Amino acid sequence: MEKSIGVVEFRSIAAGISAVDIIVKASQVKILDAKTICPGKYYIIFAGMVSAVKNSMDVIESESGSFIIDSVAIPNVYPQIFSGLNAASDVADLKSIGVIETLTSPSIIWAADAAIKATDIDIIEIRIARALGGKNICVINGQLSDVKESVNAAIIYAKDRDFLVDWQIIAAPHEDLYRAVL
Repeated sequence: MEKSIGVVEFRSIAAGISAVDIIVKASQVKILDAKTICPGKYYIIFAGMVSAVKNSMDVIESESGSFIIDSVAIPNVYPQIFSGLNAASDVADLKSIGVIETLTSPSIIWAADAAIKATDIDIIEIRIARALGGKNICVINGQLSDVKESVNAAIIYAKDRDFLVDWQIIAAPHEDLYRAVL
């Protein structure tokens, strides 16, 4: 299984489409997702061994850097990241909810990874800039203290780069909120 993922967001759709080819030719990586996102941007998520992802990231930053809005390479990715991206998380015990909102796809995936690595929480969903006005959200679930600690860890990257829009922690949400979120 892939040990690392790279996420790149472009301000140009054409540059993003071209980058898919550059990324897979640079190293032994697999494209997990590549598509247009709102408003008129393009993002790519790719996976592979840590060194391969880093090499592809270095190549694409060198060749298309002027079109890149944000990019991250994340080693040792937890499997929940992939189910969160597919909105296929199996959350059986609903507790407190944390919501993180960012301006870039790399920053929200970094946030989700930091959240899951910080404490024992579940990722309910990672939603990438589709029908969100270019924004991205990650919704997590867990014990209140774990959700607080995970959200604090999750917002660091986006906050440092001015990509953080907002975050909220909802302790013991009403069951109607669960239905709306899930």
